[in-house]
Amino acid sequence: MRPDAPPTPEEIARAFVLQQAQADSEPGTPQEGAKLADKIYQDYLATVEPNTEGPGLLAFIENLAGERSVTNADRGPDRAFWSYVSELEGTDKPVPNRFLAKACGESRNLQVLEDTPAGHQLNSYCLGNDNVVTALSAHFDFDEAELDAVHGDAWDTLSKRYAQETEGMAVGFAADITKGSVLGRIEVPELLANSKVGKEGIKFATPLPVNPNLPAEMNTFMANDPVRCQLRLEDCNDPEQSPEEFAMKLHAIDVPEDQKEAHGRIVDRLSTADSYKDLNPAAPEAKRQSVRTNSFLPGVNVSHGIIPAPRSGLTSHGAIEPTVAPHIAPKPAGIET
Repeated sequence: MRPDAPPTPEEIARAFVLQQAQADSEPGTPQEGAKLADKIYQDYLATVEPNTEGPGLLAFIENLAGERSVTNADRGPDRAFWSYVSELEGTDKPVPNRFLAKACGESRNLQVLEDTPAGHQLNSYCLGNDNVVTALSAHFDFDEAELDAVHGDAWDTLSKRYAQETEGMAVGFAADITKGSVLGRIEVPELLANSKVGKEGIKFATPLPVNPNLPAEMNTFMANDPVRCQLRLEDCNDPEQSPEEFAMKLHAIDVPEDQKEAHGRIVDRLSTADSYKDLNPAAPEAKRQSVRTNSFLPGVNVSHGIIPAPRSGLTSHGAIEPTVAPHIAPKPAGIET
């Protein structure tokens, strides 16, 4: 099986099993939170030199993110990246891409950040869980808002290192790439800058949803992996934006040689259209439904575990529905950190 092949029914089913397992692992009581806090404290003490004053919880988290390995020695060179959820054929509900990536990591020998030594350790600490954070205050002196920020920064650091160390194929599990997600802010830019990956090394295992506002030719063009990875949801999702403004953004991307003719043709067509209705007169009035949902709660940047609500507004790879403008203009891209 190709690393970027569409997910199988078995992998999709496994994703939901993994999602439930993560939910079950979250400390649901103060007693469970205290037990995990004690483990975190013991891990911290193991890093402190005898007869010295340790750096504190925040520095411990920062050091973990900056120093522990982001490579699973038991997996191959290809790496999975994810964001938000995807609607896949044969399923009656959105599939959480975080756990779909993890399931495909198992079956396809892909690296997955949450399965690396650093990612697994930080994820296991459940630092977005109120029971854990409250219990940690018995061991450390810290400000909860500051811990929240350091926790989010730690996942940003891990995601950046994880993308930078990619040497094989980068396999995306996502629909749209949003500018605010870890995938859009950090991982894809790092992959594009990585000489061992670049736009040709980024592939998507999940489909880009068809945009009914656009002609078939444009949907096909934007679903091309080297094009898709350079576009963002917001590039043409602004209701105040004209097709010409989207044409300017599309013109700026670097496309493969065999796509240049189609690229120029589409940019010209967008540039001369007064509205998206001009581009696709037969488009239905109903806009494309978003494939992201908040039925899947775990965060990565702020809270890697499944919790009733995030401890801050940051949403990492994309586990919580982002606030976006109404789907008036087409939405091009989809690898939501």
